[in-house]
Amino acid sequence: MFERVVGHLQSSYGYSLEDAERLVSGYYEKFTDQNFCDKYDTMAQTMDFFGHIESRGMADRVHFYEGLKHDADEAAFIEWQQKNGM
Repeated sequence: MFERVVGHLQSSYGYSLEDAERLVSGYYEKFTDQNFCDKYDTMAQTMDFFGHIESRGMADRVHFYEGLKHDADEAAFIEWQQKNGM
């Protein structure tokens, strides 16, 4: 899945391979860390979560949180998706 998310970040958002890989790694590190998630009152993401979100959806999440540098706020992410017709 890592490779597919990286590919979507490149094709949809114009990131270089290196930047896309860095963003995906940063997202995974943060959103699987219970302390980080507790800070933002969000659930830590598990392999089950990643299995339910398709690679395109994960690329959108990575772009929003890591690329655009938003805090972990699910409501803000959903609003951004709706605003951008996703």
